[in-house]
Amino acid sequence: MTTPAVGSGAETEQQTEARMRAVAAELAAAGLDTSVHETQGVLDVRATLRREGGGPVEVTYDGDGYVTVTFWHARGATPAQVGATINGVLGVITGKPVIVRP
Repeated sequence: MTTPAVGSGAETEQQTEARMRAVAAELAAAGLDTSVHETQGVLDVRATLRREGGGPVEVTYDGDGYVTVTFWHARGATPAQVGATINGVLGVITGKPVIVRP
């Protein structure tokens, strides 16, 4: 079985596992609680950043390259603050600012 890889053909299961463990190691080195899970033959990395005074930031990265990030925004934040946070996240992901208007 192989897993698609962006722009480089396909990976073997061993290559995918090595990549997932390398990603987990990078996140752990950055201070996140990290683990590699296998569900029905599909690997994913789950990582949590615990923030003092705020809810955790949770990240899931799967073998196909799909990433989800979830977090709790501060209670009482204004629409402008929420928009600015989302804009900042999107800017980091896309490499350019994205205008989000509340």
